[in-house]
Amino acid sequence: MNEIREIVTKAIVEKGKKTIRFVEKVKVNTAIESVLGCWVLNHSFQAEKAKDSVVVEGVFEVNVWYSFNNNSQTEIVKQMINYRQDIATKRKVKNYMDQNIDVIVRMIQPPVCSDVKIEENIIEIEVLLEVSAEVIGETKMRVSVLDQIPNNDNDDDDLDEEINGQINQQFLREKMF
Repeated sequence: MNEIREIVTKAIVEKGKKTIRFVEKVKVNTAIESVLGCWVLNHSFQAEKAKDSVVVEGVFEVNVWYSFNNNSQTEIVKQMINYRQDIATKRKVKNYMDQNIDVIVRMIQPPVCSDVKIEENIIEIEVLLEVSAEVIGETKMRVSVLDQIPNNDNDDDDLDEEINGQINQQFLREKMF
């Protein structure tokens, strides 16, 4: 006889993904000749659930290596950059209990410098990152319960006796050179 039961379980109830691209400006006091390198370091972030999205707030450090004085000298300028982005999420489960939810955010592509331009001693840095978000909530699911299979615990005892009867404890002594 089959029965239907409801089980409360945690499941992914919303998902979202976003490629984030923004431009930051770094001001330098010297006349810049060229940019020799740009790195994004020390990235950290946190996320929380909003109405129909997940809000990601983060901070990272940008280091720009540049030359000046007719490309005869170099220096590195550092700047901390804060960001806040909404990641729209799509509901995967219609009804779920939203009192006890968890948010998991993964950086598919950590922040990288994708382009650098020099505009009147201001370095414009284009930063690119890609984020995926999952909202985990409690939901109900229905399962069919089948009759239980009878448990024959004594079958294991018979098997143990059969195996023990086949073990030759003198095997190593008989096969020695």
